[in-house]
Amino acid sequence: MSIFERYTENAKKTMHLAKCEADKFGSPEVGADHILLALLHDPAVVNGALEGISAAEIRDEIKSRITQREQNPLPHDLPLAEDARKVLVLATEEAKKLNQGLVRNEHVFLALVQCRNSYAAQLLVQKGLSADRLRVHIRALPPSTHAPSTEVAESPDATELRQTILRVSTLVGQGKGRKALKLLDDYFGEPGQDRKLRMGFLGQFAAIQAKQAGDLKAARRYCEELLSYDPQNPLALYALADCLEQQGEADEARKCASDCRKIALSRGDEIGKGVVELVERRFPELNRQV
Repeated sequence: MSIFERYTENAKKTMHLAKCEADKFGSPEVGADHILLALLHDPAVVNGALEGISAAEIRDEIKSRITQREQNPLPHDLPLAEDARKVLVLATEEAKKLNQGLVRNEHVFLALVQCRNSYAAQLLVQKGLSADRLRVHIRALPPSTHAPSTEVAESPDATELRQTILRVSTLVGQGKGRKALKLLDDYFGEPGQDRKLRMGFLGQFAAIQAKQAGDLKAARRYCEELLSYDPQNPLALYALADCLEQQGEADEARKCASDCRKIALSRGDEIGKGVVELVERRFPELNRQV
């Protein structure tokens, strides 16, 4: 059976677009970066899974990194790079884990975030995306029109989470940052709900949205609360270090960044490696640390 046998037509189209993106740059193979560029053509990914993060910024950063060669002659086939093959395998596995029959673009996007050896994944993680939050988003999606009836139904909690993400992202995009942050604070403080659990899902997202709204004080507050629940969270430490640096607290920022780097190194996994790279790019003086 073809690896694309259980892909939706939309997901198959995305893989064709990824090949076209590779052709534009004269690339000898289709890589994870090309898949990300192709996914950005899907409005559902941009408006939903991307959670308000600027698609234009991601597109520009990816394109600035890919080596530009003479455009490939058409028509012809291109092989998949190792990171692209890994993305496709993970996408199929994620669809199975979520009891969803067909592989959609959202599953491909989820797999891409987990492919930590690719620049595309590192960029998405830097922007605040996480596999856990994307799984929640995917569970909340309406069933594919071609998928079997075994797909997981949307739960009220997943619906509220998805709607909160979309509303906050929309408000920030409209320049209504204060209203967006009020909505987040109301969500986190809703009576009868587990604040720690909600902060675990949306704390990183909240910090990013606060930064985009220009409220570094709120971004710092979200990071600090998230770390109070999970002190070993390297991404939260990185976001806090970035806030401190932007607020002019250079010494505290470097101390936080150093702690983040140590924790990331101790993980010994791809997530840790990705965070170390993020820290050392943002705080290059830490490259000298052993």
